[in-house]
Amino acid sequence: AVKWLGMDRYGKMAVDPAASKRVLKSLPPDQPINLISIFGAARQGKSFLMNLLANQQDLFRISNEKEPCTQGVDLSSHFVPLTEFSRQNGCPPVQSKMMVGFVDAEGQGDRDITYDSRLVSPVLLSSKVVIFNWKDSLQVDRMLNLLAVLAKAAQNVELAEGENRKVFGHLHIVFRDWNFINTTPEKVFDSLFKKEKGVSSEVSTRNLARHELIDAFESIQIWLFPVPVVSTAQLSERIRFEQLQPSFQTQLRDLRKTLASQLKEPMPFNQQALTGRTLSEMIPFVADILNENKVIMPESIYSSMRRAEAKKLQSECEEEMQQVCKSLLASDKLVSTEAFVAKATDGLTQVLANTMTKLQKYPTEVVQECKKGLDLFLERQLDTGAKANNELVIRHFHALMEVASDSLNTEFTKIERSLPLPPAQLSTTCDRILELITAPLLECPTATVTTYHGEIRRLQQQAQVLKERLQHQNERALRQRTTEQQTFLMRSTQDLKSKGIQWLDSQIQSKVPFTIAMLEAQLGKWLNQIKIPAHDERLDDIDVRQELHVNFTELLEDLKRQYTLHVRHVLHKLIVDTKAAMERKVNEQLGEITLPMKESKLTSIINNAKDKVVTEVAEVMQGWSFPQDDMEQFGIAMAQHTDHLLEEFGVKNRAVTQDTASREAMRLYQETKEQLVSLVDDNLTKQMPVEDADVDVIFDAAIEQATTYLMENLSSSNVTQPEWYKRFRGDLVSVIAQYKALNQKEREKKEWMKAAEAERVRLQQLEDQVAHTKALAKEKEEQMKSILLEKDQTSAHLHEELNLQASKTLELEQKLHELHMQASSLAKEKEALRNEAVALATKERQEKEKAIAEQTHRQANLQRELESMQQQLQQQHQILKQKEEDARIAAIAQAKALELEKEKDKAWQLAQEERKLREKMLEDAKLHQAKAAALQNKMSSELEKHALESSKLQGTLAQEKAKAERLEAELRQARALAAAMEREREQLKQQSLLKEQALQHKVQLEAQRRAEAEAAAIQAARAAEAAAKAAVEAAEASPDRHKRKAGSEATTKQSRKALKVKAPLPKLSIEEARRQAQEDMERRIAQRVASLDKTKKQKNKKQ
Repeated sequence: AVKWLGMDRYGKMAVDPAASKRVLKSLPPDQPINLISIFGAARQGKSFLMNLLANQQDLFRISNEKEPCTQGVDLSSHFVPLTEFSRQNGCPPVQSKMMVGFVDAEGQGDRDITYDSRLVSPVLLSSKVVIFNWKDSLQVDRMLNLLAVLAKAAQNVELAEGENRKVFGHLHIVFRDWNFINTTPEKVFDSLFKKEKGVSSEVSTRNLARHELIDAFESIQIWLFPVPVVSTAQLSERIRFEQLQPSFQTQLRDLRKTLASQLKEPMPFNQQALTGRTLSEMIPFVADILNENKVIMPESIYSSMRRAEAKKLQSECEEEMQQVCKSLLASDKLVSTEAFVAKATDGLTQVLANTMTKLQKYPTEVVQECKKGLDLFLERQLDTGAKANNELVIRHFHALMEVASDSLNTEFTKIERSLPLPPAQLSTTCDRILELITAPLLECPTATVTTYHGEIRRLQQQAQVLKERLQHQNERALRQRTTEQQTFLMRSTQDLKSKGIQWLDSQIQSKVPFTIAMLEAQLGKWLNQIKIPAHDERLDDIDVRQELHVNFTELLEDLKRQYTLHVRHVLHKLIVDTKAAMERKVNEQLGEITLPMKESKLTSIINNAKDKVVTEVAEVMQGWSFPQDDMEQFGIAMAQHTDHLLEEFGVKNRAVTQDTASREAMRLYQETKEQLVSLVDDNLTKQMPVEDADVDVIFDAAIEQATTYLMENLSSSNVTQPEWYKRFRGDLVSVIAQYKALNQKEREKKEWMKAAEAERVRLQQLEDQVAHTKALAKEKEEQMKSILLEKDQTSAHLHEELNLQASKTLELEQKLHELHMQASSLAKEKEALRNEAVALATKERQEKEKAIAEQTHRQANLQRELESMQQQLQQQHQILKQKEEDARIAAIAQAKALELEKEKDKAWQLAQEERKLREKMLEDAKLHQAKAAALQNKMSSELEKHALESSKLQGTLAQEKAKAERLEAELRQARALAAAMEREREQLKQQSLLKEQALQHKVQLEAQRRAEAEAAAIQAARAAEAAAKAAVEAAEASPDRHKRKAGSEATTKQSRKALKVKAPLPKLSIEEARRQAQEDMERRIAQRVASLDKTKKQKNKKQ
């Protein structure tokens, strides 16, 4: 058994929830039950009798001790089916689905058994069978006094109108240990309940108790039970039915049969069968009513129970609605607030529909009340969920913004590290990165309280600033890459040229034969050893490999020309040596044979000498790459010299044939001529280069000496000195011509050396000018860097201003939200409507004054912003002055570039003259022509570099001019914007005045409407109070009076709230006007900024 009911120390009835949880609610929900309750004094066998009825040894504890075993009311946890209960102890079974429970009331020990009617009432009201256990003789006065408690409990119960049933169930008065003879239950019943005669107050009291007991119970029956066992000591032990006395067994079987018959019918509770669930919910209501000293109305209790059940369903529905919103908010996929509201509306509506379906079995007014509460809860839940989703969405968007900003900086830093890039690719990459980064922001679910366009636009502006910065850095990197490639090309070409010339000079000085193929192979080897950087057509304006191959080809041609000049010089020397060798060979062979001789023999000797000498020279010529034309000239020269020797020696042979003496003269003449040539060769070789006249003078002096020598040694000859002189001049014509040619070559060589030195000086000057130009370009680049840095700082300042404006906007939104919260709290105040309207009007006047003050403050802020913009315009003007100074410097650089162009034209004219002079030169001077061509190529490349630098400077100057024009246009636009803002400020002043007048009018309208609403609310309150009074009077101290009064007050409050909601509100409050003005100003500023950005982008595209 478990404790069910009890009284606390304050005299209040308390219900133990464990009984409901462990016993009553464990039964099937629709299982009908009936209770058997037993009352009586302590230690008189109540628990013993209940254990026998339930056929349980430990249903209730048995004790003969002084202290009672039960305190309050105990409920047995043992419920038995009525069929099983009825067939115990050999009784006939009763077929029924009823379950039977057992209740034992408390014992009072030594005290008088005076049960409190409050403790008894719940048990009597719920029990189908009530057993009053009495272990004593028939004491009418005392028993009626005790039973009067039950009658008094009946007075606490009021049936519904038209219901004529008895209040309680069947009462069984069981006399225990009855040993009186000649008594029957009928006699005892008459003694107890038969009306006494008399007019005394005691008789009237007893008769009233009899009447009330008979009216309260369906039936009253008397049972006379003998002593159960012979010895009372056995009562403390477990006693089986078989151990009882037969007479006791008979009485127990009769009692069981009667009880089983009565228990077949359910105990009605508001015309409904009593169940465990109904009982668990009913008893707390009864206890509360009794604790408040109210009358128990089963119909009201049932209605309250039904209402409580409906309210429980409403609470469960509200919890389920909360769970639906929580599950939607806890979903992994974040959705927009609009979609969230739609989904939540569908889910909550479905939950509401299911709950309303369950509520259809409850009373209409309860259903309507629950529906009204659930509708209001649904609206509040939707509003709360929307706010929570807004917070999640805004938090998610801010997280995305942080990620996007970090990703933007990271990606642009990666791009910066990978510079240089093609401009088109750089622009496309930046745009693609911005598109990828902003895609999550654009796809981010939207909230209902704010939009993200401003934040996304600021991110795009930040990306545009970073993009322009990367473009400037990329242009600088491209220029640096081009400069490095040009420097590498020039250095590699110069290195290759120096190696080629050095190798050629070393080979020439070593006088070892070598071929052009060897020269080309060595030069190609050096070319392959050069590590040429990879070429990228998208980044490089020049192909280093191709240009290097072109320079290699030109250098090879130049070295080939030098090689050709050298081999021609070698060939010329070989021709001279071959001629001298032929003459010596012929003279040697003729020295052995004395002239005269036959012409054929002389021809054979000369030809043989020529063949031998040519064969020897051919061996010497091995290892050289002589041109074919030069070899043909060599053959022609050999043939001509052979013919010359044949003619010369033929003449001599004929002369010797004529005069023998002349042979000696001819021999001496030949020796003298050879000595003369040797002497002249020594003198001219030391003095070259000289004038052609000096060559003739030297030869004339030598011939004079030779003729004098011959005249002295050939005194017997008939030939005169002039004749000898003439002969020498005739024989030495070719030699003189050769020496003049050599002398001419030496003179040309000297002139070319002078020209080369002059060109070297000019190139040095050009290099100095190039260095100066590079210094100017570097200085210009530093200036450009400083300008870009200033622009970056300006952009960062603008970005900070945008962030500051955003923070101001958020602060304004928070202030507006606070104002809305204040307005809603004012709307919920419980003050009188008239005082509330007066207070609201006063508050609105204060807010209007505050709005005017804020408007004035905002105008002052606008004035300060205008002044700051004017200061920025002045700064822009200073920047323009600086740009003009830069333009002047660029003009000076352009003038220097023009001077370089003039120098280039002069150098080009000089090159043209040199080319014309080179065309007039002989083929023997091609070596010097190649050197001049090399110098010309070098000079042309340097001039082209200067021209390129000049074009770059011109482009920079054009860019600076365009920037200056753009800044001037921006200055004009800023001035126009300042003027427009001034006009807008004036318009705002006028609008604020108009809005102030409109607000005053609306305040009056609102006061009028509030007065009307107050009157309507007062009327509704009076009507509600009248209805409540009428209901109270009709109920006649109903136990539901307190709740109805509370319901009336709640209804009155709800009606007042409804009146507040339904009362017409002004179309434009002060907060809305201030917010509208703020949004108007922000929208205009955003439009101006967007217009300026659009204009700037269009100008950049045009440029």
